[in-house]
Order: sequence, then C-alpha cells, then structure tokens
Amino acid sequence: MPWVAALKAAVVVCSDSVAREEKEDISGRLLCDLLEQQGLHDIAYAVIADETSAVQERLEHYGQAGIDLLIFTGGTGLSDRDITPDAVAPYITKNIPGIMETARQYGQLRVKTAMLSRGISGFVDRMLVLTLPGSPNGVRESIGALFPQVLHVFQVRENVGH
Repeated sequence: MPWVAALKAAVVVCSDSVAREEKEDISGRLLCDLLEQQGLHDIAYAVIADETSAVQERLEHYGQAGIDLLIFTGGTGLSDRDITPDAVAPYITKNIPGIMETARQYGQLRVKTAMLSRGISGFVDRMLVLTLPGSPNGVRESIGALFPQVLHVFQVRENVGH
C-alpha cells in the first residue's frame, strides 16, 4: 500500500503525569513506532494534560493542519480525569463505532477489563480520529486489532473502489 506513506498522522498523549514530566511517555512513543511499521512516516507528536480544552485544541489544530489520522492515547477509562472520548465526541461528523468495538473485542480476548475502555472513533470532517487506551498493552492490542484494515477508510473517503 504505497499510498499509506502519503497519509499525515498525529499522536497525542493525554496524561497529566506525563504532561507534568513526572512520568516518561511509553504509550505514545510505542504508538508512533507501531504506526511507522504500518507505513506511516513523519508522525506529529504531542503530550497534553487530561483537560477537555487541551484535547479539543489539539483536535482543531490537527484538523486545520490537514492531518489524515489523529490518534489520542490515554483518557479513555472510567476515572474522573478520563475525558478524551467526551472531549472528542462533539467533533465527530461521521461516527464509526465498529472500529473501537473491534479493538475492545480483540482486547477482551486477552485482558478481561478491556470492555471498560470508552474509546470512540470516527471522522472529524476528513480526519479519522481514534481514542485508544493509555497503557502500552492497550495501544499494542488496539493497533494489532485495527491495522492495516482500518487504513481502508482513506480509500473509501476518496471513493476508490474495493
């Protein structure tokens, strides 16, 4: 799939402790590596606190920058600070629930608490947005479940046949 290299991608780590530099980011860097293995290159990378305004600012910024694939990692759980899906949801213009349903199902076969992830997915105009768990295993399993098949959405977006 040589066209994959032309896609613009961004990874945003949503973590209070990583944003305060109290913890090192593992999941975001892992996510960048896994995306590179899928043929994506020159991936934008950012770390933000678990704040609705920060999530939405990054979403708007990358939308205006022409990013094709934006992946948030972190903030999809059940704590009060886990707000990523809630912050992203109002921006979704075309919901694609099957993507995260697939990731949860895949994860559920490996970790019984995968069902507790509240990740969502869909297009924000022409940009595909995924919200993945913040753990390295959650990232690894989600990418394993979704890629490379999820990249087909970009061909569909451009009306390229099957």
